[in-house]
Amino acid sequence: MEKDVRISARVPRTLKELMRQFVALDVHINESDLIRDAIREKIQREAPELYKQLFQEAEK
Repeated sequence: MEKDVRISARVPRTLKELMRQFVALDVHINESDLIRDAIREKIQREAPELYKQLFQEAEK
């Protein structure tokens, strides 16, 4: 079984351009890295118990 999976989402062209500009200014390698980081941050902020559970399961 593959460790990573691919997901896709439609975004407005203006958001895509904003992401490209942000990646150029930020420490993210590319837009995918930015999206992964944004998802992690949102889950950690809004559902910290799920975020902690992820790491507890990884330790097993």
